[in-house]
Amino acid sequence: MNTSPISDKIFWHKYINFYEELLPKEAKNVLEIGVFKGDSIRYWRERYPSANIFGLDIVEEIPSWPKDNHIKYFQADQSDAAGYHSILKSIGSQIDVLIEDGSHDPLHQKISLIESLPYLKEDAIYILEDLHTAHPHHSYYKTRVKQFQGTSFSFSKKPENVFMPLQCLLLIEHLKTNGRTPSEVKNTIDFKNSLFTYEEVELLFNKIKTLKFYRRNVLPDFCFSCNTNNFDFINLRCNCGEDLYLQPDSMSVVLTF
Repeated sequence: MNTSPISDKIFWHKYINFYEELLPKEAKNVLEIGVFKGDSIRYWRERYPSANIFGLDIVEEIPSWPKDNHIKYFQADQSDAAGYHSILKSIGSQIDVLIEDGSHDPLHQKISLIESLPYLKEDAIYILEDLHTAHPHHSYYKTRVKQFQGTSFSFSKKPENVFMPLQCLLLIEHLKTNGRTPSEVKNTIDFKNSLFTYEEVELLFNKIKTLKFYRRNVLPDFCFSCNTNNFDFINLRCNCGEDLYLQPDSMSVVLTF
């Protein structure tokens, strides 16, 4: 039976309770990258009824997306840094809450994070959803490595050694927790095999105040593929074949600037 809640943030990833503990009580400007069916825009509208809500997606605005005088949509490709800059500039105000839930391509995650920095308000919250796609066991990670081979990115080592958003943010959290600085580990990372330059790591280290990581450690309520809870509890799969408990799944990080 199809009884799944509206958003996979709730029934699959179970992000929402984690977010609620960290989100500000009020926000004037909220931007979500990745609109999809519009469910998250509805959530942010309910969460912040007087805020300006901005949605950015690679597809044109869809009639079924929620609309009112305080919701505005932009069409853009996450890989286009200049276009993204232009959109953020056109908003005209700094962002209080930014949710990156777009293509989930590790390179796009990196571009959005770095390019958003000038437009984030003091104490802004930046949520990078589905960070697990930068895990070495995830297909997106492996695909990105293959796509970069033979380009200006010199991925000369095996995929496990490539430095992507998950690795970068875990490193920054580790350094801050242990009172260390990026310069202490600079020579341990091959930045020729990295989506980030050393200067970008330093920039993030200096800008980010706190990092809170989330990883789902229980089964989802419903399957996102078939929207049922007909689960095989022995093999941790849905009866439709979808894996329910993979290592690289349902990871998110909340950054405070």
